[in-house]
Amino acid sequence: MANTKNSQAAKIRQQIIAWLQDDQTAEVVSEDKFPGIRGIRAVKLREMLGNLGYVQSVVMGAVSAAPSIDPRIKKAAVKPREVYYYFDANTPAPAKIQRQEQQAAASSAAPAPKVAAKATTVHIKTTATSGLAGTAAFKQLVAQHEQLNTAVDNLLTAAQAQRPLTELELNFLTDFATKLAQQTEALQNFTTQSRIDRLRRL
Repeated sequence: MANTKNSQAAKIRQQIIAWLQDDQTAEVVSEDKFPGIRGIRAVKLREMLGNLGYVQSVVMGAVSAAPSIDPRIKKAAVKPREVYYYFDANTPAPAKIQRQEQQAAASSAAPAPKVAAKATTVHIKTTATSGLAGTAAFKQLVAQHEQLNTAVDNLLTAAQAQRPLTELELNFLTDFATKLAQQTEALQNFTTQSRIDRLRRL
């Protein structure tokens, strides 16, 4: 499905918020630098989501992008390489996030746990016959993007065997997975809007 990663990202954000609001899961970030704030360290958060069965490429992209998409999720850096996420109940959720949470709640079944990460290439539908979305060049772009998705999943699987990773390697994987998730969303949005635009002209 074209919206697989988007729906997974929404579910991941919903799960993050639930954990951040749970006193059994969240911990004191730093009484000195962030008094009264309880959160979860980014590394631990990614590990917890991985234990639920989410593929690492999806986890890293969704976690890294979460604060920019949902302003209630905030980051607190105790040290340059020790970042915590926490929930700010005083910040209202955007209308788009509220809709996504409702959709995620409607299909809240957790993914089946698995031993190793598997490729999660999302097939973006390119059924347009006119306009930019209908060109061979655009279809080639989508095909190459899906190959890159698979390659990143394979890289993350290989990275598991190389642990412990350096901060440079972790930062590269996080940044690359985040950028790839953004590209996937841009392609999905364009193809969907192109189909809607074509319907309006029919």
